[in-house]
Amino acid sequence: MAVTEPVACEVVRGRDFGCVWHHHPAFEITLVRRGGTERLVGEKLTPLKPGDLVMLGPDLPHDYRNDAPNQAQRNLVEALVVQFMPQLFGDGWLQHASMRPVQELFQRARLGLEVTGRTRARAARHVARIVDATGLRRMTLLLELLDMLATSKDLVEIASQGFEVTPRQGAADRIGMTCGHIEKHLDSEIYLSHLAAMSGLSESGFSRLFRKSTGRTLPRYINELRISRACRLLAETDDTVAQIASACGYVTPAHFQRQFHSYQRRSPLSYRHAVRRASN
Repeated sequence: MAVTEPVACEVVRGRDFGCVWHHHPAFEITLVRRGGTERLVGEKLTPLKPGDLVMLGPDLPHDYRNDAPNQAQRNLVEALVVQFMPQLFGDGWLQHASMRPVQELFQRARLGLEVTGRTRARAARHVARIVDATGLRRMTLLLELLDMLATSKDLVEIASQGFEVTPRQGAADRIGMTCGHIEKHLDSEIYLSHLAAMSGLSESGFSRLFRKSTGRTLPRYINELRISRACRLLAETDDTVAQIASACGYVTPAHFQRQFHSYQRRSPLSYRHAVRRASN
């Protein structure tokens, strides 16, 4: 769906969602009312259920699927989709102090956000009203929805840090430099002592600042980046599992298999099959 107006809306009905694995520069809010089998956001493949509500940030790869042995056996799908560009009200509209919660919401949405709990039902009704509205009323309702989401504790990040490697806004420059170093050397051993020395901090001081800046411990951050890289290689190349394990910094394929299963709840080859199923 092309964003041809400030807030573009679409009602999707049919045998599928009409999309493939893709990304675009707009924010997207999707409410699945019925049908569908899986959604793929970043590297996370998740079963779909009616009422699924997700907010995606710009350029986050995603796909909604309705798989079946043949097209005639597919259940009908219905979804409401809302898209808008980050510069909805101009380049500087998020810089005001009063917009800080929305600014943080947009930052988190770069990993994709699933709306859960009590907020989901309220937000779903609001999405329906946005789709039905036109003009200025549609924009006003979108702002109300963003305010609701920005103040909710029922939002769960979907993709791992590997799909948004930039530290949270406000992170120290030294941590940003460290994250860049980690990303470039994922296929090698990465040592806490070396990263701390690069940052001019003690190991304990670096660990505290890193967790505060990224929201993750250093081992978890590195492992998420490695698994994310592995997911992309599984989806986009024909490299063997052993080759991918090596390219992502795992000493043995067996260790990679265990780590991959702990994050994805499936083997690397099962993940490759699931991701490629729709395109094949």
